[in-house]
Amino acid sequence: PTRPYVVLTRGRPAARALVGELRWRVRRYYTAALPGFATYLTAGELAELRADPRVRAVEPDLAIRPMPMGRSPALPAGRPTGAGTTVYVVSGGLDAARDEFGDRAWRAFDATGGTGRDCAGHGTQVIRRVHAAAPAARVASVRVLGCDGTGTLSDALAGLDWIHRHARRPSVAALALDGADSAALATAARSLSRSGVFVAAPSRSAVCRATPSGRAFSAYAPELAGAAARLLELHPAAGPSALATSLKCTAARPVIRQNPSRASTLLMRDGGL
Repeated sequence: PTRPYVVLTRGRPAARALVGELRWRVRRYYTAALPGFATYLTAGELAELRADPRVRAVEPDLAIRPMPMGRSPALPAGRPTGAGTTVYVVSGGLDAARDEFGDRAWRAFDATGGTGRDCAGHGTQVIRRVHAAAPAARVASVRVLGCDGTGTLSDALAGLDWIHRHARRPSVAALALDGADSAALATAARSLSRSGVFVAAPSRSAVCRATPSGRAFSAYAPELAGAAARLLELHPAAGPSALATSLKCTAARPVIRQNPSRASTLLMRDGGL
């Protein structure tokens, strides 16, 4: 019997060669975000690939779940609003029947083979939070989760691969997924950041952690993505690394003295750009 796997290779020539060898069992071939592919393998083939010097890693094509959605934090009002930027939300799609976003949100890509419609509600909720943080930003839905609210690693990688090839800059990618243990997903996110797209990814901590590669992690990833879009309105030529070092998010109580609701807040500074 065969099982689904994601193969991360040591460069694109290696990926092309291995895809040619495996042929019809390759389900997805990633051409931009990472060198690799998704395929079905027998136990013997799995052992052979893991021993192949052209292969960096082989991961099971495990289930990807939506990012847990906590209470929306308080957001700064007024300008900037994210005008002129695009935020790509990688989640469960968009319920286009809702008119709250006007013409600023649309279904851009569906890795599951559907129409991009959100049938579980999570994707639309994430887009709503991004829109609240950056109301003038364009928001493109990249659907990678199914109607049961779960997806696969291979589909999530396909979503990032699509953004890598089609992103309109200045742009931000909001990864509303729980897949932190995947080396392939981390590689694709780093590659997307190096291409010029700021990546806001989820974590289980409310405190924002930024990396020099131009990615930031927080439990408030949608709001973090919106804050990045607001900064990009002011500094459209800023790269992901500069944005990552210019954004801060933290729990409210250590920072804001008068906050009766105890809601969390997203803090943004742009003085370093």
